[in-house]
Amino acid sequence: MLTDTDNLQHDLFIIAIGASAGGMEAIHLLFDHTPEDGVAYVIIQHLSPDHKSFMAELLASHSKMKISIAENQMLVKPNCVYLMPRGKNMTIKNRRLLLTDSRALQANTAIDIFFDSLANDLGEKSIAIILSGTGTDGTKGIASIKSNNGYVIVQDPESAKFNGMPISAIESGNVDTIRPPELIPEEIITYLRQKSLEINFNNQITEVDEDELVNIHNLIQEHTQFDFSDYKRPTIIRKIVKRMSKNNITLLKDYTEFLKANPSETNNLANDFLISVTRFFRDKEAFEVIKDTVLKDIIDSKLQVDTLKIWVVGCATGEEAYSIAILILEVLTELKKNLEVKIFASDIDKSAILHASKGVYSNKITNDISQERLDNFFIRQGNKYRVRDNVRKMIIFAQHDIIKQPPYGKIDMISCRNLLIYLNPILQRKIMASLHFCLNLGGYLFLGPSESLGELKKSFEERDKKWKVYKSSEVAHNLRNTTYSTPGLGKQMVNPKGNAATQKSKANNNLSEFTNQTLLEESGYEAGIWVDANFEIIQTSGNYEKFLLPKIFNFNLLEMLQEEVAMATSTTLKKAVSNKRKATINEVKFKKNEAIHSINLLVRPFLSEDHTSQNIFLVLFSEKKIKNINSNDTEIFEIDEHSARYLENLRLELAETKDKLRDAFEALEISKENISSYNEELISGNEELQSTNEELQSVNEELQTVNNEHQLKIRELAELNDDLNNYFKSTINAQLYVDRNLILRKYTPSAILQINLKESDLGRPISDISTNIRFSTLMNDIGSVISNAETIKKEVQTQDGKWYQMMCVPYIKQRGNENAGAIITFNDITELKKVQNKLSRINEDHNTFIYSVSHDLKSPLNNLQSLISILKNSLRNSSEEEHEIMDMAILSTANLGHIINELSDIVKIESEIEEVEKINFENMLNEIRFSMKDKLEASGTKINLDIEVPEIPFSRKNMRSIISNILSNAVKYCSPDRAPQIKISTVLSDDCIILSVQDNGLGIPENKKQEIFAKFKRAHDHVEGSGVGLYLVKKIITLAGGSIEVESELGKGSTFKVYFNCTDGL
Repeated sequence: MLTDTDNLQHDLFIIAIGASAGGMEAIHLLFDHTPEDGVAYVIIQHLSPDHKSFMAELLASHSKMKISIAENQMLVKPNCVYLMPRGKNMTIKNRRLLLTDSRALQANTAIDIFFDSLANDLGEKSIAIILSGTGTDGTKGIASIKSNNGYVIVQDPESAKFNGMPISAIESGNVDTIRPPELIPEEIITYLRQKSLEINFNNQITEVDEDELVNIHNLIQEHTQFDFSDYKRPTIIRKIVKRMSKNNITLLKDYTEFLKANPSETNNLANDFLISVTRFFRDKEAFEVIKDTVLKDIIDSKLQVDTLKIWVVGCATGEEAYSIAILILEVLTELKKNLEVKIFASDIDKSAILHASKGVYSNKITNDISQERLDNFFIRQGNKYRVRDNVRKMIIFAQHDIIKQPPYGKIDMISCRNLLIYLNPILQRKIMASLHFCLNLGGYLFLGPSESLGELKKSFEERDKKWKVYKSSEVAHNLRNTTYSTPGLGKQMVNPKGNAATQKSKANNNLSEFTNQTLLEESGYEAGIWVDANFEIIQTSGNYEKFLLPKIFNFNLLEMLQEEVAMATSTTLKKAVSNKRKATINEVKFKKNEAIHSINLLVRPFLSEDHTSQNIFLVLFSEKKIKNINSNDTEIFEIDEHSARYLENLRLELAETKDKLRDAFEALEISKENISSYNEELISGNEELQSTNEELQSVNEELQTVNNEHQLKIRELAELNDDLNNYFKSTINAQLYVDRNLILRKYTPSAILQINLKESDLGRPISDISTNIRFSTLMNDIGSVISNAETIKKEVQTQDGKWYQMMCVPYIKQRGNENAGAIITFNDITELKKVQNKLSRINEDHNTFIYSVSHDLKSPLNNLQSLISILKNSLRNSSEEEHEIMDMAILSTANLGHIINELSDIVKIESEIEEVEKINFENMLNEIRFSMKDKLEASGTKINLDIEVPEIPFSRKNMRSIISNILSNAVKYCSPDRAPQIKISTVLSDDCIILSVQDNGLGIPENKKQEIFAKFKRAHDHVEGSGVGLYLVKKIITLAGGSIEVESELGKGSTFKVYFNCTDGL
């Protein structure tokens, strides 16, 4: 029976990480980005058996997972990291780690060993990662992982300190993906969480609980100050589902509780909402339009004293802002202008702004930026690029919430691409109105491909329809009804003591509605401003600009009011706080634009149901006479001259005190930061020392591994050297080894005796060594072997008369298949040469005898044939028996004459050179058939032709002899059971012409197939013949550089194939 633990173990993925020299940094980077994702990690390193490893302590600062030194039979559990102990090899079986002692003086293959066992134990649930290291350990192991349907990831060799192991793994072809260490965790998550898992979650959440969504929005606002309530609902749900999938949560309410218990997950969800998808010159055609249509138009219209202002909204990590800056510099150069340029690049994501401010990007930007622009506007720093100072100084990066904070003013061009598509339509209209308001008349607006102007279409002129480039053609309306808030204060107000329904109801009532309600009750006021206890502006309504000073991006109300009005407002607010009800002051006089103005103001606190203050106040302003003023709540605000001077002195003293306090506080903060910085530096230094020590131990282990490998190689080389020396001592053949420069490197002892070499000749050019060999072309032949990698064989003779067969072959190195020299071998063939000479003399005597006999017999035979013919003619009246005897005598003498001619031909073909000519095969065959007409007709032979090659270059006399003999044998050895049929064909094959003669005769016994080409040998003894014909055919074709072979089956027939060598000019 399986327990829950067993089931958990059964579903567990195990990730094995193999690393060696340089792997420490890669492991730290990997675990810096690795979440607790329900899998287990096993790290296999090349560790020194003689030094303690601090890997567990160092890795603890980079991972929250439990880190353990592996023990024998230890069960692997999820969200844990296991380290292989020093001096051990580790395997896994049934998800338990098994340890064995590693062997000294053996190549370290600990990674291969564990990978192989992991593949066999987990199969497709095994994941292998190879990081920095030298050598090839891990390459064989990943082959096992792949063959068992596992997954293999390798560190990008460019990011590895030692790229031997990564490159070896990649070259094996068993790698699924290549990533730098910091991106490997993302690849693992993608692999583990298949898209089907996300689809399953989407199917489950068909009816989303709105209360839970509100709770999630509130949690995000509480922890990050970001408000995503106006983002499109499908986008929000999709991002939530993705995070639920990563955390193995299926119910929305469970995920809400998970967010409450894990604030870090709230940040992760918020970061997912902050979509930062950008790159340099995204949509290159669009940026060409911006350069040629927009920037050239704006810059051309500017004077030298003017300032060019660009606003990039939602700039993410800065690529788009820098792209526009590059275009501006190019246009300024083309138009030969020198303008002050300010590019405001804003984004709500602070981390993205920090990244953009550095201006440093990976080498992947080379895919988006031309080499010319890289050279002109970037500086190469290792495998990264940094924007040049002339580009960076043009851009002001700032964290800014376009939804809640006021926009920049007097802008020449705004780029707001692919931001509006994530927001609901109401918010889109609000942002578009804001962008229109801050854009100069004639200014340009650059939107994303899927975005539009909406209701503001009439206020813009379309300049490029495809890429959504618009030019402002109408002055924007006042943003009187647009509300803004400072970051962190624009949250929905929810009474924490009310029930859920009350909270939801109040969450749906925004401050603007409450302001309007108050304005109705207190009719006559022109504007209202919500502030907190520190007078920071939260929201505005009505004609508030009338009462504020024109200060941009200052959210303190008192600093935006006239001094007299600010004093009156502060006094009134304190009164409202003290009495927990509204307070008013009338006729606050102040000087503005050389005129005396008088205003009335009211401050009303925002109270909860139990009348407790929420530290939020509504301040109302009006220059008109207020109706229905309750005299108990109203007073006249007047300041005499003496009080005014006294208040001014107090204000100055307070300002001075605040400055001193601020200076002291800043000094204290600086001191704290310095102390904290020193402490962090000490901690960092200690960690670096530990990391360096660990790295040194790893490198030391790698050196020991390499040393072990070298010792093994040395041992193998020693054994091979012993084998070679013993071979040299035992061989009777003389052998010389020379390099590419013909320097003598080695020779066998036999060479000293046979070729007159001595030990002092080693290292000398062989051309300088004097030997007793009569071989004038030795140097040229060795050079040819080295250059052309060919083999040369020749017979050479020494000064003392001995003969050797010299064979010169190339010396090929296995690595790289490189020809590094030559090996010259001398085999003593003196005795063989003597036998050959003796046989040659015997053969010459034999030929001479045959020639003499054939020549001496021809004359008597001719006389005998003449006498027999005369005798036959004289016996006209003789009996039939006598005539038969005479015919037999004539036939016998004719056969004898044929034998004598064949013997004579044997001698002639060895001594005479026949002229070669192109022979028409069919014509010659017709001549031979005519000469054999009687035999062919008597035997009923049928000949079929299949001529592919009509002409054959050969000696006419010899060709006639070849065909005649083969054709004569086919007729002679025909089967008595069937009429003879002969098929003659010619075909072209590679560098030869093949003549094939196939018959259906008696066939040749297997034991006589090789004998039939010998002199005086026949296939069948019961058939008359001399046994010279096929010997003559083989002799002719062999001397001409060709060959002949036979295929035969007894009782069915034979096929003779003659190969004529075309390349030799036959």
